[in-house]
Amino acid sequence: MDKRAVRSELLPAESKVMEKLGGLPLDFRAMAAISNLFRASMAVRRRLEANVLASDRLSWTSFSSLWVLWVWGDMEVRDLASAVCISRPTATGVVATLKRRGLVKSRPGEHDGRTVFVELTTKGRRTIERVFPSFNAEEAAVASCLAPAEQDQLAGLLRSLLRGVDPKNQKNDK
Repeated sequence: MDKRAVRSELLPAESKVMEKLGGLPLDFRAMAAISNLFRASMAVRRRLEANVLASDRLSWTSFSSLWVLWVWGDMEVRDLASAVCISRPTATGVVATLKRRGLVKSRPGEHDGRTVFVELTTKGRRTIERVFPSFNAEEAAVASCLAPAEQDQLAGLLRSLLRGVDPKNQKNDK
C-alpha cells in the first residue's frame, strides 16, 4: 500500500494500521495485499456458511471435504487433509462427523491397516449435488461486485500467489 494512498479508499482496518504503524519502515503494499486477502476470505467464508451451509449443518471444512470427494473421488484421509488444507487429525475428526451423519464411509487400505480411505455415500453424493448449486449461486452473488474481467484478473492473481507459496500448484504443462 502506497503511504500516499487516498485515505477514503482504505478500509477501516487499513486506516488504523497506517495510523499506528505508518512511520515504520514496513512493506505496507504487501501487508495490505495479504491482510485484505485474509479478511476477504474470512468474510466470504462466514457469508457462505451462514447463507448456504448452515441449513444443512455443514461447516466450511465438512463442505470442502464433501466437495473434494465429489470431484476427485475416494482418497486417503491424509490426501483429503492436504486437499482441504487441514491437518490430518482435523481431517480424521471431520471424517468421523461425516460418517456419523451417513455422508461418507471409510475403509482400511489393502496393504497397510493404518491407511484409511474415505468416500462419499449415496446420501453424501446427493447432499453435495443438492447443496453445491446454492453454494455456487452465493459465490456468484459475492463476486458480482466485480466485473467479469475483474473476476478473471482476481482469479489469475490468486493463482500466481498460490504458485508462489506452494510449489505443488505449479502450472500444468500437459
